[in-house]
Amino acid sequence: MNILPRISQRIGTAAALFTSATAVMAFATVATAQDSNYPSKPIELVCTTSPGSGTSIWCEMVAGELKKDEYLGVPINVTYKNGGSNHEPTVYLSEQPADGYTFMHMSRSFTSYFNLPHFTKTPDDFHLLAKFEQTVYGVAVRCDDPEIKSWEDLVAYNEANPGKLTMGSNKVGSTQHLQHTMIGRDPAGADLGFVPYKGSGGVVKDVIGGHLRVGFGPAGVWNTHIEAGTICPILTLNEERLEDPLWADVPSIRDVGMSYNVPHQWQGFMVKAGTPPEVMDTLAAALKKVSESDHYRDTYMVQNPHVVPAFDAADRDKLMSDFKDDVAETRLFLIKVGMIDG
Repeated sequence: MNILPRISQRIGTAAALFTSATAVMAFATVATAQDSNYPSKPIELVCTTSPGSGTSIWCEMVAGELKKDEYLGVPINVTYKNGGSNHEPTVYLSEQPADGYTFMHMSRSFTSYFNLPHFTKTPDDFHLLAKFEQTVYGVAVRCDDPEIKSWEDLVAYNEANPGKLTMGSNKVGSTQHLQHTMIGRDPAGADLGFVPYKGSGGVVKDVIGGHLRVGFGPAGVWNTHIEAGTICPILTLNEERLEDPLWADVPSIRDVGMSYNVPHQWQGFMVKAGTPPEVMDTLAAALKKVSESDHYRDTYMVQNPHVVPAFDAADRDKLMSDFKDDVAETRLFLIKVGMIDG
């Protein structure tokens, strides 16, 4: 019997397996090398708001710090995407490679957004990278408003003119929209019409311009106009008052008798699912350094009294698990108030 063909066949099979294994090892080696060299080219930060908003200022600040040599040392390009109650940026991020060269700003509002009927992406398509800070909001009006000088005035006017008064704030389904709904359901609150904007910049602009009577936005975003005597704050959307001199005398929701549980807004970052852990470690470590930097603490926070430091990236799996739990809990509330179907 001629066994040479069988031997030749086995040798060929073994060679093919060896070649395949070598290719896999080579690919893994290249991938590991790429991860260890991260970052080696410009990074894109997707900011899920509109230019001019409080969050856009924060995104630009973070990008400006990250590009420094002591952080990541590569250009950080900020891209603004906010369409469809932030469906647009989630689709965009999901279409990019899971390599850490595109990461996205996100917030607590995404616990609502992921429940909206038109959303095609789910939390499983992403991974929460870090929470960075919390944001305190305030309600304000023009100082020359003839009838509304305080929250009590607003409540009285709304009761006397049901359905007439509206308040502008961030996107449909956002944490601001959620809190707007809670204010309307609280016995000491006011059921105001909701006017959605892409970001707080548009809210402030329209209140100043007289196109919107009542606005809801980050406290610090109002400050320049408060100092100018154009805007008067009437309510701090927090359990306690702010220490900032411009807001110290502005009542909190507890001061005016409201008892709802404040859905505190937080800002953070996410990456596409499948991003290498080593890359996420590098990004998170750089972001933590930004949160501890003199520029953030001594300049940005002084200019933005609505910011509460709250950096957390110690256990990303727990952050993600907690986020998914919040998405599920928020869904129940949205169904209860009729914002989505059950």
